[in-house]
Amino acid sequence: MQRSDGFHTFPSPGGHLCGLAWDGSHLWHSDGTANRIYRIDRSSGEVLGDIACDNVRTCLAFDGRFLWQIAGTPKRIRVIDPDGGRTMREIELPEDAESVCALTIDDHSYWLGSKTTGIVQRRDRTTHAVMRTLQTQGSVHGLAIAGNVLWYTDYPASALVAMEINSQREFFRRELPGHPTGLCSDGERLWYCDYTHQAIVALDLRASE
Repeated sequence: MQRSDGFHTFPSPGGHLCGLAWDGSHLWHSDGTANRIYRIDRSSGEVLGDIACDNVRTCLAFDGRFLWQIAGTPKRIRVIDPDGGRTMREIELPEDAESVCALTIDDHSYWLGSKTTGIVQRRDRTTHAVMRTLQTQGSVHGLAIAGNVLWYTDYPASALVAMEINSQREFFRRELPGHPTGLCSDGERLWYCDYTHQAIVALDLRASE
């Protein structure tokens, strides 16, 4: 459903909304109670398929071939083949793994965000070495990268925030109607999980200006 304030929303398939990713054609959404990852049509919200994933914890990302899901106890990244749901490998998280909540991927690296410290780390996809550390002014629950802009959702503040990566300057903050978790971009709009209202929401920032 499209609203006049720039939001497009549809109900989530489950009740414990965790991660959200875009694969170039469809949205993928992970649920922490159902322990499943759903493939969703972004226009209608129709669930087109799903795969099992034990102990879903928080965010989800797509690397161009595989899904990366933060899962398990302690938290780690589970790399999953979307065709059938087979786990290809697992990636350990830092010592403070339980604070890691957000995840996104670009061409050569992946980004991790902490819900407790607000720190975002960029890591090499091959060596996992830390390439850059950024300090946000919030609690990071979802991440998306667009050029030199880092977008994140702040669950306690009910906010969507944008920060310039080079200067680490926050230049955009919008209060949201619910508490947001997972975040991704489809190249046209930002999508986030609204945990409060159990919905998946797209925000066209141009329409909301």
